[in-house]
Amino acid sequence: MDLKPYIQTLRNQIEYSLRRDEFGLKDMMIKDIDDYLNSEVKSDLEKAFFLVLNQFPGDNSDYIIIPNEMVLLEDVYDMSTPGIEYEIDFAIYGGSVNDPVKVAVEIDGQRSHGQKHVRKDRRKDVNLQAAGWLVMRFTSKEVHEEIIKFSEHENHVSDFLISIENVIRQKLDLVTGNNYGRPKVRSLLTGYSWGDVQCTNCGHRQIGVLNRKKHTCKHCKEKFIRQLEAHERIAGEHNGLYYFL
Repeated sequence: MDLKPYIQTLRNQIEYSLRRDEFGLKDMMIKDIDDYLNSEVKSDLEKAFFLVLNQFPGDNSDYIIIPNEMVLLEDVYDMSTPGIEYEIDFAIYGGSVNDPVKVAVEIDGQRSHGQKHVRKDRRKDVNLQAAGWLVMRFTSKEVHEEIIKFSEHENHVSDFLISIENVIRQKLDLVTGNNYGRPKVRSLLTGYSWGDVQCTNCGHRQIGVLNRKKHTCKHCKEKFIRQLEAHERIAGEHNGLYYFL
């Protein structure tokens, strides 16, 4: 399958998406894209996937994409050597400098079908994972299928992009409306210990502040004093609050 027509179409779609360029970044972004596409050492498969990853270049994403990133790692297979170098097809960085999320996206082309390459890829994956990288591999068949979807549906959003963003968000564990209600998250944010509280009047269970001695039931609306669980240990009590060990 000749990917060149699809590559040009997707490149033009990206340029069109930048038509409302409020910050003067369009020319710089398109130049970066064209520089990669004009490279003679990059395969059409890599170019196609590069465009997939840069489908929304104007978005303020929680990550950056670095193609052909070189990394130096410890070789867990041979600790007698000082290290081993790898080239990552697409390195994606998110998080903070002191606590980064590192995702290595690898494209398995036809060359990777042999047993020799399978062993090399497995070794590479193990060394990357040992160094704190998340590794995601996509086959050439998957890339071809994804590119065809772009040609058939103008507003198609890449399944690859969604899966990669989900992995990064899960690893970052960003505070959202969805996870704010989880007792563990709320405990970290507020300083209180949140958890399951049972009404002593009607038996209704609800999420509440475990430090508080007095509660109001959301079901029967009656006030009650929370009974400490057998596993709970307190250092003391002050102004109606339990302070746990």
